[in-house]
Amino acid sequence: MSVEGLRVDPTEVLIAADHVDVAADNLRADHGSAHSRIGAAQPGWIGSSAAALTASAAKWEEDSTRHYSELVGHVEALRSAASMYTGTDSQEKAAIDTAASGLDSMGL
Repeated sequence: MSVEGLRVDPTEVLIAADHVDVAADNLRADHGSAHSRIGAAQPGWIGSSAAALTASAAKWEEDSTRHYSELVGHVEALRSAASMYTGTDSQEKAAIDTAASGLDSMGL
């Protein structure tokens, strides 16, 4: 893709970050609730079934934590990208304004 074809609206990037942030919060809340229910059910299990449930529950909790962390990382990356796009746009505007001012001072 050429530079001329790059069109990014930082506001849209921030909106996307907010959507991912909500998804991360929902994942944490919903998985936390499920983990609590599994934990409450564990005392009723015995023998190898109890051991299997305990091992599975531990893995599910680790997976949930990892997925949540990945989503939070995406949120941070999106917000950082939006900030960088805004900063670049501001710098380029300043450069154009400076060039225009120089042309004005030369009577052009």
